Amino acid sequence: MKVYYIRSFKKFVLIASLISILCLFNWNNILQRRSVVYKKLYLKDIKDESANPNLKFNEMYDEFYRIKRAVKEVFVSAREPLDFCTHSSVNNLTGPIDVEETLSELNVSDLVEFYKPKNASYNSTYEETELWNSTDINLLNTSIPVNSTNLVDYAHIELGGHWKPRECKSRFKIAIIIPFRDRLPHLKVITNYLHMFLQHQLLDYRIFVVEPTIPLNVSFNKGRVMNSAYLEALKVDKYDCIIFHDVDLVPEDIRNVYTCTSRPRHLSVAIDKFDYVLPYSYLVGGVLSIRSDQYQLSNGYSNSYWGWGGEDDDFANRLTRMKLLLERPPKQVARYKMMRHKPQKMNKDRFKLLRRTSRMQKNDGLNNVQYKIVEYKNFNLFTYILIDVGMPK
Repeated sequence: MKVYYIRSFKKFVLIASLISILCLFNWNNILQRRSVVYKKLYLKDIKDESANPNLKFNEMYDEFYRIKRAVKEVFVSAREPLDFCTHSSVNNLTGPIDVEETLSELNVSDLVEFYKPKNASYNSTYEETELWNSTDINLLNTSIPVNSTNLVDYAHIELGGHWKPRECKSRFKIAIIIPFRDRLPHLKVITNYLHMFLQHQLLDYRIFVVEPTIPLNVSFNKGRVMNSAYLEALKVDKYDCIIFHDVDLVPEDIRNVYTCTSRPRHLSVAIDKFDYVLPYSYLVGGVLSIRSDQYQLSNGYSNSYWGWGGEDDDFANRLTRMKLLLERPPKQVARYKMMRHKPQKMNKDRFKLLRRTSRMQKNDGLNNVQYKIVEYKNFNLFTYILIDVGMPK
């Protein structure tokens, strides 16, 4: 019995060796044939391009591989370019920001007041009125600094609020969309501050401020403003990343990077007004970054919400239905201060509208938003778009 197993094992080893030799022989033949094909293709290219006839075949063949190696090296460098901006390039700000001191250096600290911790005293006039309470957007184009400072590179901000780093290439091209109405003090603060914030992150960005023509006594429709702003931004450039940014939120940490990932990112996780606690898990309002293809897949915001509340939760439902899982930075980093403002009129129909999200998502949103451009201006710090999105029925 033992002899039988030994003979079987020897036979197995012999067969395996023969198969290995045969495979190796065939593989060498394949390589040789492929080399011949490469030679023929290269000679054809040389002939088509009227190559130097004095070159011998071996020299041309060597030249072919030299070119092939050079192309490969270019391809590798294109995948990982040396001139891409990295976070290590940011040396001035590396963590938490003293927001009030920064605003003071930007000469805008006297325009707003932030929410304070409980039992703290503050100027109550901010609850009733707002400084510079006007819809004349042209007021913002006066007294804008043109010389660069230690914080902001004003000199290289292009008309329309576009800036990109000169020493390296940004990995992202970003559109910042700020829906706006009757908040000129907030707008002046946030546009100056965001230029400082985004420049230190070495981003290629443009700030869009979009205001509806709706009278102040009529409820605001954030969804229509967002959808129309998105469509207008794409007419300016092919943006990789869209960031929707409330006008009253000021980021507190430079590590809260304003870019997009494979998932939509809710950036305003911890806000001082809410004691730096996330009110509920599916919140997407405040500051949200989302890729352009993701926004189109979800069909954008609903156009049906007039008044405050509901439109962001509806959009969160849309993302969930499209299996676009939300992600958030750590709450220690994603911290914001909120500029105080008058409370908005609540949308009484928001819960009723939320119940129909699954039925209406396909036909209510980006694909059917109706608007008209009333005014389009390139200011020093942002692109201003005044739009007519209609009136509530």
